[in-house]
Amino acid sequence: MVIPCHNSLRWLPETLQTVSAQTFEDFEVVLVDDGGDDDLAGWVATLGDDRLRVVRQDNAGVAAARNRGIAEARGELVALLDSDDLWFPHTLASLVERYDEAVAESDGDPPVGLVYGWYQVSDEHGEPVGRVEARRAEGLAWERFVVTNPVSSSAVLMPTEAVLAVGGFEVNTDRERHPIDVEDWDLWIRMADRYRVAMVPRVLHLYRRHGDNSSIAVDSLDAAYRRMLARVFDGQPPRRRFLLPRAVARVEMILGWQSLNELRDARRASAYRRSAVRHHPGARRDVEYWRLGASVAAMALLGSTGYDLVRSGAGWIRRALGLKRS
Repeated sequence: MVIPCHNSLRWLPETLQTVSAQTFEDFEVVLVDDGGDDDLAGWVATLGDDRLRVVRQDNAGVAAARNRGIAEARGELVALLDSDDLWFPHTLASLVERYDEAVAESDGDPPVGLVYGWYQVSDEHGEPVGRVEARRAEGLAWERFVVTNPVSSSAVLMPTEAVLAVGGFEVNTDRERHPIDVEDWDLWIRMADRYRVAMVPRVLHLYRRHGDNSSIAVDSLDAAYRRMLARVFDGQPPRRRFLLPRAVARVEMILGWQSLNELRDARRASAYRRSAVRHHPGARRDVEYWRLGASVAAMALLGSTGYDLVRSGAGWIRRALGLKRS
């Protein structure tokens, strides 16, 4: 497995504890030190685990770090895990078992190139906040992948050769102006274009939300999504280009939620919501459209504190009912 790191020792010890607890034990861990100054290699040496290997590079961003780790990996299959996320003991076994099943089920044309599972959002302490992302896109899934991102970079398994064949992650060459990128979704789309996809219908990791998460830079995220969609749809035939308005609308909805939850900007969130419908009127049939509208109204009516109370109450209800977002 590959774990990109940049001054990650605040989160990494707990992350590696969950890796060590895996029921599937035939693995190596390539930790890519992306120009950090926290002596990652020295700390790893104290652990005395020969499955852990550190490679260091000058700071080039998470996409370049993942590419370096994949190139260094020795196994037939490569799993990814972010340095601040948490696995369950069954995670790696579930991914490998589903890959083997999918290979046996398919005719090999195209071959299986990506396996993913569900994930749950937690706070920085690893306590679930009530949100589970449970998508079900499988098989020949480009059309579904291009209008929504069902895959977390911490719950995915791919044949190493397949990742290398599509060129790996797209590296952001303009990080000073646009520090955030969406290189993960971009890769999943390219993989789904060339390979068969399989899904594990089970929560495989906890995505920890904390102040160090990079996705709060909404302006940069906006630019990254639009660059990605331009790349993805460039040169596509009409039968695929008709999906572009839906894809843009999906991005607008994501940016609306980011504006509301991270920037506390109800006006900006509402503008993104309106833009989503302008691009794709069918967005009104999506429950997310109405959830965002209700949340914008709650922020405008109750203020930031009142909105937080409503949001935490909704999370409690989801946890109590075991609801998943699909």
